Amino acid sequence: MKLLLASLIVFFSLATIRSGVAGEPGGAIPEKEIVALRVELGEAASASSSTRKRRAYKNLARDGESLLEKFPSAPNRFRVLEIIFQGHKSLLALENSDRNRQALLETSRLLAGAPDEFADLRLEADMLISERDLSDKNADVAERTAVLAELLQRYRDTPGEAKSLMMASLIAPKLEAFDLEKQIFRAMDERFAGDYDLIEWRRKHHGYAHERVLFTGTFKRADGAVLSFPVDAVGHTSVMVFWSARTPDLGAKLADIKDLQTRFPGQLDVFSFNVDQLADAGEQQLRSMGLDWTPLHLPGGRESQLYRVVAKQDPIAVRVNAHGHAFLPSSLIDELLKEVSMEQNFDDPRYLAQLQSLLIGEFLLDTGGVDPPVSGSLPAEAIAAVRACFVEVPRRYRLGRAEALSNYRKAEGLCRELMAEHSGSADRWRLQRYRIIALLGLWRLSFEPQYLASAVAESKSLIEGGALGGGVVARFCLASDALRAGGAPKQVLSQLIAASGGEDAPIQAYAAAAILAMNVSAGELHAEYRERLLSAESGPGLWPVVTFLQDQNHRFRLFKANYYMPASLARRIVRADLRSNAADLDSQPASGLPLEAKLISLDRAPLNLPGATAGKLTLLMFVEPPAGDEMEWPTLINGAVGEDSRGKKIETLGVMQQAFQLEQRHVHQEIQVIALFLSDDADRVKALMEHHAWPCAAALVPGGLANPLVRQLGVLSADRVPNIALLRPDGTLAWKLSGLVHPQVRSEGISETLNVITRGMKSNVDRYEMERSVRALEQGDHAEAVRLFSGPFPAPERPNPDGWWAPRLHGRAVAHMQLKDWESALADIDAAITAHEWVFNRKKPCVCHRVAELSSSRATILDQLGKTAEAEEARERAKAAKTSHGASRYGDLHDRIQAVTGEAERKAD
Repeated sequence: MKLLLASLIVFFSLATIRSGVAGEPGGAIPEKEIVALRVELGEAASASSSTRKRRAYKNLARDGESLLEKFPSAPNRFRVLEIIFQGHKSLLALENSDRNRQALLETSRLLAGAPDEFADLRLEADMLISERDLSDKNADVAERTAVLAELLQRYRDTPGEAKSLMMASLIAPKLEAFDLEKQIFRAMDERFAGDYDLIEWRRKHHGYAHERVLFTGTFKRADGAVLSFPVDAVGHTSVMVFWSARTPDLGAKLADIKDLQTRFPGQLDVFSFNVDQLADAGEQQLRSMGLDWTPLHLPGGRESQLYRVVAKQDPIAVRVNAHGHAFLPSSLIDELLKEVSMEQNFDDPRYLAQLQSLLIGEFLLDTGGVDPPVSGSLPAEAIAAVRACFVEVPRRYRLGRAEALSNYRKAEGLCRELMAEHSGSADRWRLQRYRIIALLGLWRLSFEPQYLASAVAESKSLIEGGALGGGVVARFCLASDALRAGGAPKQVLSQLIAASGGEDAPIQAYAAAAILAMNVSAGELHAEYRERLLSAESGPGLWPVVTFLQDQNHRFRLFKANYYMPASLARRIVRADLRSNAADLDSQPASGLPLEAKLISLDRAPLNLPGATAGKLTLLMFVEPPAGDEMEWPTLINGAVGEDSRGKKIETLGVMQQAFQLEQRHVHQEIQVIALFLSDDADRVKALMEHHAWPCAAALVPGGLANPLVRQLGVLSADRVPNIALLRPDGTLAWKLSGLVHPQVRSEGISETLNVITRGMKSNVDRYEMERSVRALEQGDHAEAVRLFSGPFPAPERPNPDGWWAPRLHGRAVAHMQLKDWESALADIDAAITAHEWVFNRKKPCVCHRVAELSSSRATILDQLGKTAEAEEARERAKAAKTSHGASRYGDLHDRIQAVTGEAERKAD
């Protein structure tokens, strides 16, 4: 038991941090008795001598056991058992005897039987029992690791989960269970990002240089209103400033943040935490410095846990992103605003507007025609006027905050007036729905909780009225309020689904639950409801949610902090992830029915999808014509010509030119580019095509941004960068890119943005063609496999960083083997080995299992060529395999090709 006991001693201070406080139902042990017993435990620990401590702990045990005898079935008896357990544990540390050890184990046995409600109290006891059993059977490290992993799973979703992770993080390294240790820290990051107890403990015991936290807490504003984080600020970029009036030259230090607000108007909200605990939360001093920040009271000042965890020093500014997460380096304000600065990763206003619109629930106003018909008791023009206040996607995402607020105010006012005027109308519930969403919008965008309170009251009225069409909107509002009040996310969202019909709940309820989970960074619940939504039939009304959930940029960023750090390995890793994110290669390829759309050619003839693919892989490039009479596109669309510092001409190729190059470089000429203009003006589009000499086919998307295809595919920013959809020859969607650009990619400049988008296009062409090639090989069409593996693009001068070339050469080698073209097979297998080593081992010889497989195939080929000695050398190299590169998309391709290799080798024999 030495290993566990040592960990428990380190962990001892946590024993009471998370003790549950159960109520006193009938038959329960009186609360005053439990409090008295816990006081007795504290007094025993502070006794003046070890003799008095031992006597006090023994008296404590007797008093506790007496209570249990009086209340043997009390539902809160486990709280008494936990106090007795702590006493026995302390007594054993003072007097290591068999009697004390047995008393501790017997108490542990009783406490380990506690229900999950008391999981945080039973955990140490549970682990002691487990350690005893493992010691009795002389368990090895592997068995202990498995038991520890099982214990963590058992405590998942219980009040003891955080405590179990903390204890396990101390034990796993001692077991050299490093994979499990990584899982533990990942669970801490994902499931307890806002748990300041855990963060503070982890900083103490694991010494992290950086922390990623969910900014949480409820704070009173200077005017008395209460703000609750993260819910109130989700969808916004926030800056939390901790400062003291006693700081010398304070105005100059805080002026940097004011400058940020000036340079990024409407893009960030600043919240002030004065550490001096001033009566007005520092509002008067802020206003005297010309700062319009929101002053919040910080009880405890520098002694508060929020300060200790988030600030640690002052003055300091902490950026909290639109998902409520902060990245915490140890830096002062002036350090943060140097080269690696907060604004490096500020979110684009359109990105924020999209999040805000979804969190407000505007998508719930479009029910896809499932509402009861209008009775006619409300003027149609009145309903239309209210509806016009809610701008359709994607134009909604282009509204500034002031314009969006104005629309919500207008909608709320119209609804209130019409409801008063038509109080007895059978269609009143329709106005209530609009008013609820308008009030939620006012709350979200103005940080004024009274609007939420009004929306809650309207929602309760709507539900009580029993209207058929307003249920999900109202329950979405009530769930938002419950999450803000600290309700357990799993329970709140389950109640939403149950109240909406349970198993028969409309799909809008699952969409609502997926979005609501974002309020409190409930990643697993979000994933659960996301999967339910995406696996079901959903109409045009939910396209804004579906495309959001499918968008790789959003998926990458959900529930994460925006990093800002100096050049380092960590930053390089983040940058590499960002570069590959647009390609979205780790997700399952898109599937479904062919994309259908009615387009118009520039000659004004009908041009429809999927027919326009003409049996080719097709890149649809959605673009919006420049405004007015302007003929020049943004650089990301069409590129630019400039000069460097020496006056040398520099040409930057835009995304469109990169697409044209892919089309021209395709070895088999089986890909085409179609420019889809979000416009009805054929003459203007013709002029643009001629002016820029675009060599591709073109078509008009009737209605532009209002066309359903725009919402269906999630086209968001075609005025800034081409939004892309890659269609297979049958018209099904293989990949798409909405036009969102990660802020860190954007901060690296246009060349980096172009690189990321171009890589996404090329990689997805490669993925499609690779799948096509392997399938031909598997189906036995070896000549076609040789042809396909020879493309889609000419051989690179060096293997590309995506790693496609090694499996491509491997596949072609196997196809040549099947055709008994041994010379060609040898050339390809040698090139495949070189390509693999270039990408996976920095061009050095690799002793991995993949090279071993390729060497084994090489030996077979050499045998067929009569090169026996070389074949034996290849077999020896195959036997030298020592390592593995782990699972990857490229490894999966090699595995499929290797399965065909067996047949080739059998034929060779």
